[in-house]
Amino acid sequence: MRIGFGKSKHKDLSPGDTPEVLVANRLRELCGGDADLFGAMSRLMFLDPKKITTPLDKVLGEAQTYETQGNKLKAEVGYRIAGGISLYRADLDGVTNYFSKAASLAGHSHPEYQVILKRSGEAVAVARKYYEEFNSGAIPI
Repeated sequence: MRIGFGKSKHKDLSPGDTPEVLVANRLRELCGGDADLFGAMSRLMFLDPKKITTPLDKVLGEAQTYETQGNKLKAEVGYRIAGGISLYRADLDGVTNYFSKAASLAGHSHPEYQVILKRSGEAVAVARKYYEEFNSGAIPI
């Protein structure tokens, strides 16, 4: 038995749901429940690309400079960022090229690169859907 006034109020959010949880849950749905793809996408794509202010050409230039200097870690991070920007832009060639470079520099320490490389078309499609839903205003990065 319920005592109270008016209709019961339905909440769309459970008490623990934060915006980050909602975004992660939607990304998981877009990945079709595939744990490997979700894990790779959640690590490699920018959930809020508006926070990336450095242009792609600058990121690539720095990554190439670090690579020629022998600084593999900084070069890998640069190519990883470039791959993330390419996911945002839905640039399949960029995703393949930049994550391939990052993977070659990282060795086997980041298995998410291999997941993205094996399923790059699917990853780009998921990223496109995600950004259409959560970032209505496209920004040039």
